[in-house]
Amino acid sequence: MKKDSDNLRDVAKYTTAAFEMAAVIVCGVLGGVWADDYFNTKPIVTLIASLLSVAAGIYLFIKNISKK
Repeated sequence: MKKDSDNLRDVAKYTTAAFEMAAVIVCGVLGGVWADDYFNTKPIVTLIASLLSVAAGIYLFIKNISKK
């Protein structure tokens, strides 16, 4: 049976990984929107940046939760 402190560590690990994933995705989308406005290429850069940031977010999430 797990201790309460072990459960709290697990919750903290997953919460941190989820917030990091969300931050990476939001930064990628906002960066893509800014680049589209700057270079006048709507919506190409936003789509590419969004897809890349989702992939990076999923990679970081899996990497973080697989740590001991």
